[in-house]
Amino acid sequence: MRPRTFIWAGLVAVTGLGGVVTYTSTHGQPPLPAPKPLPPEVVAPAPIGPAAKGVVPASAAEAPRKPVPFDQYRKYDELPDLTRQIVFATKLGMEWLSRDGIHQTTGRFVPGLNPALGKATDDDHFLRQALGAFALARSAKLTGEEKYAIRAGQTILSLLSETPKDPGNPAIRKPVQPSVICNRAGAAAYLAMAIYELPDAPADLLQTAEELCQFLRLCLKADGSVQYAEAGESVDADGVNLYPGPVLNALAMSHRAAPAAWKNEALARGLAYYRKYFQTAPHPAFVSWMAPAFAEMYGQTRESPYAEFVFEMADWLRQLQYDSPDRARAAWRGGFPAVAGGKVVQTAPTVETAYAALALADACRMIRHMDRPDTARYDQYRTTLTRALQFLTTLQYGEESTQHFAAHFRPALVGAFHPSPTDGTLRVDHTAIAVAALSQYLIAGADR
Repeated sequence: MRPRTFIWAGLVAVTGLGGVVTYTSTHGQPPLPAPKPLPPEVVAPAPIGPAAKGVVPASAAEAPRKPVPFDQYRKYDELPDLTRQIVFATKLGMEWLSRDGIHQTTGRFVPGLNPALGKATDDDHFLRQALGAFALARSAKLTGEEKYAIRAGQTILSLLSETPKDPGNPAIRKPVQPSVICNRAGAAAYLAMAIYELPDAPADLLQTAEELCQFLRLCLKADGSVQYAEAGESVDADGVNLYPGPVLNALAMSHRAAPAAWKNEALARGLAYYRKYFQTAPHPAFVSWMAPAFAEMYGQTRESPYAEFVFEMADWLRQLQYDSPDRARAAWRGGFPAVAGGKVVQTAPTVETAYAALALADACRMIRHMDRPDTARYDQYRTTLTRALQFLTTLQYGEESTQHFAAHFRPALVGAFHPSPTDGTLRVDHTAIAVAALSQYLIAGADR
């Protein structure tokens, strides 16, 4: 296989990394008579390959690729039924994210689709695009497929055009949009995570991630908390559950790529602060990225407090899962309820269950790499995680569940995850977080 750095060099040449600058319902029903058609680039997906984006494909004579986690799942007929189900769901989701028309020539994903109207939505958002890039980067990590890495890279490069270097400090790269439109700390964190998740990312791209982390460094307070709201802005009441986790996870991933004392100290202070905070105000969204952050730090340091905090969060989280024998709620099994005002709200679960699955997958991965694994907890987490993923597969469009749509529209749906059993609209970040959780389950070997 051609060295990945050569392929990245071609991609950078095409997209111009060196010149990055700032620039200023209901469940899907059969289409109504003569609906407005989807734009041509979404209707007719074409075969995917590096050449489609201006990158010269590797020749057949090159050396075989290095082993990847997905190798153990390639013999589909030999897999247990449950593992095969999850493998197929993962592959369908990855293919949807990388499909021509869903992933556009601009490097951006179509923000979403409205199946009832047969048209794309226009609710674009930086964080959702970055999460899509993160999911494709993880897909490349799992499978070794260059097309996933290339398309993740194109989205990353596109988003970097909105995160230029600070004219007053070239060592810092930060988003240009104000946090009232797109939270800057969250945007920088998600984009950095996407870069660090890429396998064999080139040095210049890793340098941009380090510059993003230097901006995140400015968001760190002496007490260990993350200042995610800028001066003069009203504080988002839910922000503490949404943004500190990605910031700390990005710094943990950065510390793995480029160790630095300040990063280690930031995670240690963050552990002390947010462990106390969690004990007073636990929330599923808080756990979704905090667990991966501190599981990552345990893997790097082997310091037990990191693992203990992951256990605290995962132990609390798994107790929320719906597992009722009530037939009226049979479709809820495996999903997670919402939490509002510190109280669990017994509402129907949604695709947000993927965020809980993401945390549990990293908890399983951490345990499997311990010198003395906590097998009892692993069995509990694995069972909860598996049920969560099974619930998510009920929200994925497949060939059978799209037969009532027009034939030309079905390819734009198959593989995507819709929000709930009663809402068939699509948003790119919903499929992205589901794919990220499914992929981490396979990477962690949690099928065993």
